[in-house]
Amino acid sequence: MRAPESFTSFTKSLRGRSSDHHHGSMSVAFVNVLEVTAIIVAGTMTGNEIAVAVFFHPQINRLPDAVHAPVARSLARALGAAMPFWYALTFLLTVAVAFVARSSWTTPRWLGLSSATLIACMIIYSVLLAVPINNQVARWQPDSLPKNWRELRARWDFLHQVRVVVLIAALILLVWSCVGAAA
Repeated sequence: MRAPESFTSFTKSLRGRSSDHHHGSMSVAFVNVLEVTAIIVAGTMTGNEIAVAVFFHPQINRLPDAVHAPVARSLARALGAAMPFWYALTFLLTVAVAFVARSSWTTPRWLGLSSATLIACMIIYSVLLAVPINNQVARWQPDSLPKNWRELRARWDFLHQVRVVVLIAALILLVWSCVGAAA
């Protein structure tokens, strides 16, 4: 039984690009799974951060103080527990795309490395600037809020918006790296 012509063309194209797309014995399928996984993890993380910036926080900021502070505290705790792992996984997968899925210093590797560098910068930026505020918010007691709590929330929102812009750029570079390697 003979394979359909389109399938044969597809497999030939994969074999043709395989020398630039992965290291010697690494299968094209593994590289494709790595790329898709990296894009999904980075995309969902970036999407989550966009949702916090565009939807959650603007709505929470409109709530009365008695509701706003407990909701902010709850979100700070939940996201503060999950995000470090999500950022680390995104960074590791992006580095893997740059170095494991690419065997030479071509544009796709540089794009992947640029994405990983931006994510690493956002990890450091977050730890130094946003996380300390988030940790304060997570410890707030609604009956004894600091006098500057609204200013702290506004500062965190600004820092987060900067982070979102950089994460979008990192995601674009990651996708471009994967698509560019396939071209």
